[in-house]
Formats: sequence, structure tokens, C-alpha cells
Amino acid sequence: MNDYFHHLYDLIHREMPFFGSGIEESLERIPEEHFHEQVGHRSIAELLEHMLAWRHDLGKRLNGIPREKIELNSPQDWPTPSGKTRDEYIKAFQEAAQLIREGLDKFDYSTLQDKLHPDYDYTNVDLLEGGVHHDIYHLGQINLIAAILKTRAEQ
Repeated sequence: MNDYFHHLYDLIHREMPFFGSGIEESLERIPEEHFHEQVGHRSIAELLEHMLAWRHDLGKRLNGIPREKIELNSPQDWPTPSGKTRDEYIKAFQEAAQLIREGLDKFDYSTLQDKLHPDYDYTNVDLLEGGVHHDIYHLGQINLIAAILKTRAEQ
């Protein structure tokens, strides 16, 4: 199982994964000035900060590091962008990926079907797969916003 989850988390960093573009591949194509432009109620930077918040939460959880509970739609869930550059975001995602990889190495895979918490109806496998689904979902939004901003710039 360890190999399966490592594969899933490595997949979202690959070039040309089956779902489109990996994280670094996507970010490298976006002009720096587009990261902080609003499209609707979100910017690419806001989505990236949100993704990083949840990646850090997962990495800490897997590594047994104390963490704050993230309340949905709170400032911890949607941190205010800090003005990071594209390269800083890429580095932050690579560091978060390493934290997750280390946690996956420590994870007790015999607990995959155990409930994550008695108050919630999801299991450890839901958590591990959900982290990848979450990233792919928001990566799609990022690529859509990037396409809109590119079209605007070309007009």
C-alpha cells in the first residue's frame, strides 16, 4: 500500500499526468503577474495558499506533529496570500510533498479502514486519497483561472 500512496502523491507532481498538468508544470506556465489577480472571488495565489494549508495539515497528521484543527471557511482554511512568487510557491509545494512522503513512510497501513475520528464518517484511506483529490480539484481551478487571465491579456 505504501507504494500506491507514494505513487498518488508523486503523480500530481509529474509532467502530463492523466488529468492534465502537474503542480509544478502548471505553475511554471503561469505568468508571475497573474498569481494575485482575482477571477471571480478567488486568485491563483488564494487557491495555492489553501492547498498548502491542507497539505501541511496532512503532512503534520501523518508525521504525528501537533497541528491546529482547520475549520472550513476560516482564515486557516483560506489563508491570505503573502505575496509569494511562483518560485516560492513551487518550493513550498515541493517541501510539503516531502513532508507527506515522510509521513507516508511512517503510516500504519493496517489502519486504512479505521475511522479518522469518531465524530466523522470517513476513514484513513479517505484521508489519504482525499488529499490527492483535493489537489487535483483545485489544480483544475488554477488552470482554468490561468486560461481566463491569458485570454484577457491577449485581448
